[in-house]
Amino acid sequence: MDQYNVYTTQDFLTDLDFVKSVKYPDHAEARRWAAWRAAQPPNAAAYDEALFYLSGILGLERLVPTQLYADQLYMDIEEGIEKNKRNKKRKVRRLLVYRITAAAVLLCAGLFWYFTSLITVATGNGEIQMVQLPDSSVVQLNANSSIVYRRALMWLDKREVHVTGEALFDVKHLAMHTSLPSSAKTFIAYSGNIAVEVLGTKFNIKNRGQKTIVSLLEGKIALRNVSHPGEVKILEAGDVATYAEHSVPEIEKNAAAVAQASAWVEKNLVATNLSVGELIDEFRYIYGREIVITDTTLLKTRIDGRISLHTAENVIYSLANILQANIRIDQDTVYLDPKKGIAK
Repeated sequence: MDQYNVYTTQDFLTDLDFVKSVKYPDHAEARRWAAWRAAQPPNAAAYDEALFYLSGILGLERLVPTQLYADQLYMDIEEGIEKNKRNKKRKVRRLLVYRITAAAVLLCAGLFWYFTSLITVATGNGEIQMVQLPDSSVVQLNANSSIVYRRALMWLDKREVHVTGEALFDVKHLAMHTSLPSSAKTFIAYSGNIAVEVLGTKFNIKNRGQKTIVSLLEGKIALRNVSHPGEVKILEAGDVATYAEHSVPEIEKNAAAVAQASAWVEKNLVATNLSVGELIDEFRYIYGREIVITDTTLLKTRIDGRISLHTAENVIYSLANILQANIRIDQDTVYLDPKKGIAK
């Protein structure tokens, strides 16, 4: 039995032979264990502890309840069943109230989220994306632009959106929706410090740095400078309004410019007396890259015609051809070097 010399208390308690020797002390197995213990093994303390625990457990006697105790227990059970039935009815009513309350809380939370949450759509370099607003108005976003509006746009006092970059709006007229408040029929687009207020129309809004240009293709709009609330300008189809920070807004009738203002939707730029410097600025806004003209006098060169915006390379090669320049590219920067022997 040398293998038992390393047993712990737990090992003894889980050994079936040991358990049998304790349960049946007259059995031969019990005498074998007694002989092993008499030899004073190194783990005798563990054996004694296991023997103590197991003897206590096996020595427990079954308790037999008295008749009086049994009768009282039966009465308590009967009373508990009746009480449980009454409590169950009350619990059903309370549960119904809790469920109604929880449903109301969830409904309020859902409405709060719906009326306060914002939706943001943004484009990256060279990307154009169409966005359909909840009122069925359609917005075309130019590259590196964004629009933010509330999810519950249709049901708010006013339909308001915030734009960065450039966007073409085709606003849905809601005059036929008699169920909506009259103020909800008003559509306001914010860009920079400018607010464009319409009922139903088509216009292009372009924000470049501190300058905002609004071109009206169809209908009529009211322009407000957010910094000067009392300053309102009315635009009609064919008008172009240019707002520069800290300057008087310029409004001109220019049907050609209005038509050209939305050419970007078809990935085109229609240039009329456009300077090379202005084209480079537009390239930077659309593609997030820089074009450097090593001969800065060429920045004032004027361009007329149509330039493809389908890819950044289209613009780069078109400009290099116009300026008769060689192309060098260093990471995200494009250098245009005038070819030698070409007169300026």
